[in-house]
Formats: sequence, C-alpha cells, structure tokens
Amino acid sequence: MTTKYRGLKIAGKSAAALKSMLRTQVTQLIKYERIETTLTKAKLVKRFADKMVTLGKKGTPIHYQHACAFVREKEMVDKLFGEFAERYEKRNGGYTRVIRTRRRRGDAAQMAYIEYIDRPGEIRKPRPPPDEEEKQRRAAIKAKILAGEPIEAVEIEDEPAVVYEAEAKVGSDASDQTAADD
Repeated sequence: MTTKYRGLKIAGKSAAALKSMLRTQVTQLIKYERIETTLTKAKLVKRFADKMVTLGKKGTPIHYQHACAFVREKEMVDKLFGEFAERYEKRNGGYTRVIRTRRRRGDAAQMAYIEYIDRPGEIRKPRPPPDEEEKQRRAAIKAKILAGEPIEAVEIEDEPAVVYEAEAKVGSDASDQTAADD
C-alpha cells in the first residue's frame, strides 16, 4: 500500500512512519552533513533538508519554532541558524546534492549519498555561483531563444583534455611501428 504525506509517496510506510523517518534523516544529515541512504529516500530528504536551511537563513523566532518542530535535536537547530545560515547566505536554494553510489546487497536497492554542498570534505565540488556578467550572458541567450532568433556558437571554457599514460604509450608505439615499416 502506498502512503501519502503532504504529496510524498513511499510504499509500505504509514504517514506517521514516513514523517518520523524524514525527521530523523534530516536531523542526521544536519549532524553529519553526509549520509548514505536509498535513492528514493534521499530524494525525499532533499526537499525537507533544503527547507530547513531556508528557515535557518530567515532567522526569525517563528522560523526557529518551525525548525524545532521538525528537527529532533536542539543542537542541530542551532547549527542550522548559525553555521548553515552563514555558509549559505549568498546561495538561493540547492543546498544539498544527491549522488548515486551502488546497489545494496540483498535487495539490490539503488543507494545514494545525500550531502550539503560548500563544505569541507565533500565528494564533488559545486559550480561557483554565476557572476553578473554570466547572468547577463545567460539572460541574452534566453531572450534569443524565446524570440526564435538563431544563437551563434558559444565557446565553452573547459579544462584541457587529459591524456592518460596508456593512451600515450599506444600512440607512441603506433608511431614507432610506422616509422620502422618505412
């Protein structure tokens, strides 16, 4: 049987069990800043974890009460309103990231890490927020798309291609062999 809790669905859990699981996982995510869980649960936790950081950024007493009603430990609420509010002061949403990891042994469930971004020891570095020049460039491209105008080719700045040692050896062996054939 599928249970709904504020528009969320997960099979095999009552609404009370789902809410309890979400509260616990959000609290643990705030505490450890990275947890491993199933992909489905990680996607559910992401929504609530981002909302808790938004409450922490607002910083008013009523938002503190709302966070206390959801998060299980008072120390974690203080962390939200202190450390996280400062860390994500300039970021508008997107405070967490879900990264698929492995299949769980036994039931082959897809596992995933959910973690807060912009923290020390994170798995993958986030893209920096766009500066004003980049925002204007993106707005101009969007306006052209909406107007139906053709867009000129945009050069993408990437890191130079990496040549691995095995590829370099294969290439050098091939060139040595053709030189020997001549």
